[in-house]
Amino acid sequence: MTALVLLLAVVAILGAGVAVGLSRRKRNPFTNQQFVNEWEQRMRALEASLGWRFVAEDQGFQERVPQIGRMLEADRSRVKFQLVGHWRGVPVLAVEVVFRADNVVTSEYRTYTVVVVPRPMPGPWVLISPRNDSVWGVFEQFVTTGDPAFDARYEVRRKNPAFAPALLNSGLAQALLHDPRANGVAIAFDEHNLAAAVPGPLLQAPLGHLADLLLDVAGRVPWQALPRG
Repeated sequence: MTALVLLLAVVAILGAGVAVGLSRRKRNPFTNQQFVNEWEQRMRALEASLGWRFVAEDQGFQERVPQIGRMLEADRSRVKFQLVGHWRGVPVLAVEVVFRADNVVTSEYRTYTVVVVPRPMPGPWVLISPRNDSVWGVFEQFVTTGDPAFDARYEVRRKNPAFAPALLNSGLAQALLHDPRANGVAIAFDEHNLAAAVPGPLLQAPLGHLADLLLDVAGRVPWQALPRG
């Protein structure tokens, strides 16, 4: 009798394990061949339209934009997909990443697409993010710029108190307000790179518009005239 009870217990445990495995398999879209084929077709079409290529090797996103990279909490598995290439003659990296939804311990995550280009001149860190996007609350308290229209749409976080006002007063604030490509976009001036981030997966993001926005920003900023350090 005891042997029978043990046997039934083992069978029950094995059955539960199989059920869990099957449920996880169903939740993972990459176990669905139809999904994989459709995803690959869309990725190949995106590669062809942009002239970029999908890569599996780590492209060092966290090292290129360390301020944003730390939002991944050292978990490289949260960098999902990567595209590399050139845009208007400038090297570009596009990644799909997963961020926590806010700055507290939570199980809620959001998918973002980030486009990265080199910064023409190294310098202090500044983050310009949409006011209604709480994911950027992980950073220190934002500061107001004194421009009511700009402050109503964006939050500005910075480390160097002199650099951010000089940057925005160079005409950048007004340019962002009147550029439809900047709507809903967070722009990070990291030490050596510029990044634009939007909610949503890589295959749905306006990658070309984001790359153009960053390169236009880089081209209009008077880097030599701004404070350094």
